[in-house]
Amino acid sequence: MDEQTFSVTELNTVIRDALREAIPGEVWVKGEIQGLRTYDSGHAYFQLVEKAGKGERVLSRLDVALFRTERAAVNAALRGAGLKLEQDVQVRVRGRIDYYTVNGKLQLIMSGIDPVFTVGGMAANRARVLEALAADGLMRANGGLPLPTVPLRVGLVTSAGSAAYHDFVHELEASGFAWEVVLADVRVQGGGADKRVVWGLRQLAQLDIDVVALVRGGGSRSDLAPFDTEGVARAVAQMPVPVLTGIGHEVDRSVADEVAHTACKTPTACAQVLVERMCEFVDRLDAVSRGIAAHARSRSALARRELIECTRRLRRGAPGALVRELTDVERRRGRVEELGTRAVREADASLGARQRAVVAAGTRHTRDAARRLDGSEAQLRALDPARVLERGYTITRDVDGRVLKGVDDITVDARIYTHFADGGAMSRVEGLVHDEADPDEEGESE
Repeated sequence: MDEQTFSVTELNTVIRDALREAIPGEVWVKGEIQGLRTYDSGHAYFQLVEKAGKGERVLSRLDVALFRTERAAVNAALRGAGLKLEQDVQVRVRGRIDYYTVNGKLQLIMSGIDPVFTVGGMAANRARVLEALAADGLMRANGGLPLPTVPLRVGLVTSAGSAAYHDFVHELEASGFAWEVVLADVRVQGGGADKRVVWGLRQLAQLDIDVVALVRGGGSRSDLAPFDTEGVARAVAQMPVPVLTGIGHEVDRSVADEVAHTACKTPTACAQVLVERMCEFVDRLDAVSRGIAAHARSRSALARRELIECTRRLRRGAPGALVRELTDVERRRGRVEELGTRAVREADASLGARQRAVVAAGTRHTRDAARRLDGSEAQLRALDPARVLERGYTITRDVDGRVLKGVDDITVDARIYTHFADGGAMSRVEGLVHDEADPDEEGESE
C-alpha cells in the first residue's frame, strides 16, 4: 500500500486542525516581550520569550499577534495599572493558538492581558534587587560620598533633546553660575535602555566631574522599568562621585532612587539641588568676606584712634612712647592682612583650580580694608618725631622735660637738653635772640 503524500496546504491544514482540537479554547501564557512592532494599521506583533534564570539565554519563543480590534481594550487595561506594552516587560497574556497555513506560522492570537501579573512581577523583581544590593552593602555606598561644595562640573545621563534634558539644563543656565555639563547621550526607554544607562554611567565615571545627574521625564511603570534593574542600580551605587536622580516619579521610587546619593521627583528638581548648593557656597563666601572686611574696618578704626592719641603724645612730648605705638600699629596691620590672606587661601585650596575664579571675588574686601589701613598708617608716620629729627630738626626741652616752644619759655643761664636724631646734648643759655618772624614749626629749631 502506498504511503500517504500530503501537499503543503494539506499538511498545514492537518496541523492547524490538530492544534485546534488539542487546545480548543483560549490559554494564558507568560513571558517577556521582545521585538515589539506596531503598525499604522493598528496591529502589533511581538514575541514572548522564556529565558534561562536571570540570564539572557532564550529557552523558547512564541510569536504573538495583537490585532487592532483587541488592542484598544488591552491598552486600556494596561493604562489602568500605569503600564503599557513595552520591550523587556514580563506579561501574562490570553489568546488562542493559531497555525497560519499560508506560511506555516504558529502564533498566539492575543485577546487580553493580566496587568496584576506584570505589576506583581515588577514588585517582586524590585524586592529581589534591593535584597541583593543590601547583601552586598551597596544601598548607601553612593549616599555616603560627600557632595562637593562647588559642583560646577556635572555629568548628565539622559537622551539629548528630550524634555528631561531641556528642563535640567535650563534650570542650571537660569541660575547664572558657570556650569559645565558633560552629556552621556543615551535612550532611557525601550528595549536595552538599562544597558545603555549603565554604559553612560561608566563613561562619566572615567572623567573629572563633580557629580552625575541621571534624569528622564515621567512615564508608565513599564517605561521606568529600566531604573529598577539590578545592572543600573549597581552602576549607580558604584559611581566614584555622588549621583542625583530625577526620574519623574510622582509617588513611587525606583531602585536607582534608593541607591543614589540624592533622589529628586523631577529633572528640574534635580537641577535645583545643585543650584541651591552653589547658592549656599556663595552665601558662605559672602559671609567670610564680610567678616574679613568688618575685622579690617575695626582695625582701621583702632588705628585712627591710635593716630589721634599719638598726635596728642607728640604735642606733650613723648617720642619714645610714640615709636612704640607705631610699632604696635604695624604689628596689628600685619595681623589684619594675615587673617584676610589666610581665609582666602584656605577657601582657595579647598575648592580647586576650577572654582578659584569664584573665590577671587572675596579678596576685594580685604584689599580695600588694607588700603584704608595703609592710609592711616602713612598719616601716622608723617607725624612721627623720629622722621622730623632725621630731616635735621631738633627738639629742645628744659630740665623738667617740657618742650620749649619759643624764646619766651627760656631764661638766661637755664640748662636745656636738645634732642637730635642720633642722641642729645646738654647746654646752658648765655643769651636770647628774638626773631621778627615765627618759626615754621613750633617747638623746633635748627
